[in-house]
Amino acid sequence: MSDDHGLVEMQPTPGQKLAAIFKQREVRVATAWGVLVTFIFFIIGGWIYPSWMPIAMSTDMKSIERLIVIFTWISAPICGIVLGFSIYTFLHRHKGDTPPVDGPGIRTNGLVVGLWVIVSSALCLVAIVYGLIEMNSASAATAEHKKNALVVEVTGSQWAWSFNYPEQGVVSHELNLPINRPVEFRIISVDVNHSFWPVQLGVKVDANRLQTTVVDTTPNKLGTLDVKCAELCGLYHAYMETSGEVMSAADFNAWVTSHQGGHTA
Repeated sequence: MSDDHGLVEMQPTPGQKLAAIFKQREVRVATAWGVLVTFIFFIIGGWIYPSWMPIAMSTDMKSIERLIVIFTWISAPICGIVLGFSIYTFLHRHKGDTPPVDGPGIRTNGLVVGLWVIVSSALCLVAIVYGLIEMNSASAATAEHKKNALVVEVTGSQWAWSFNYPEQGVVSHELNLPINRPVEFRIISVDVNHSFWPVQLGVKVDANRLQTTVVDTTPNKLGTLDVKCAELCGLYHAYMETSGEVMSAADFNAWVTSHQGGHTA
């Protein structure tokens, strides 16, 4: 007498489903492409991106550089998966005038969808947490250094920047700063909206009419600064730029002394 009627067919486990997926040649090849693309993005994020960026001359610019590298690494696996399957599809696309036979209709794959959601959510969570940590650390540094900060009043107008140092009694069209001293920028516009962007300091903030915007940073490297407007502000927007320098404390004091008494630099 047969006992076959008592046997229950077992459903495959998630591990068995995953193994079955990777037994397919096209999945293995596409995954290999994905790993290669991921590795390339790791190289780009870690070594190529920083070489393309301006010289970091402040704590904020260094943080931005680090943030771009880490976010590139976080997004690399997602880009790798998408581009890996895209490359495989492109290389094995149908050729000729005869359309291929339709494959079996597949509405969804719970395992693949679940893995995609979990991995994507984990990477997004890491990015959010890291961003919040950086933001809180920047806010703490601002509060700590506020008392010793050099105040610079930045005024944007079509199409020039001017910098007032109220404590020193100096007005200049060049942005000169002492190294390793916190700086508090108070930014305003006298006409249309501009965007104050001292490139090497990693600061970019709107200059609005009738409203002062405050932002701070700490220059930590000697060198030349490029100051630009990063918001379209009229006909000569592209020429709204000036320069400056992060200099030693002694050189900054000498510069202040030579331009005190109402002289404009």
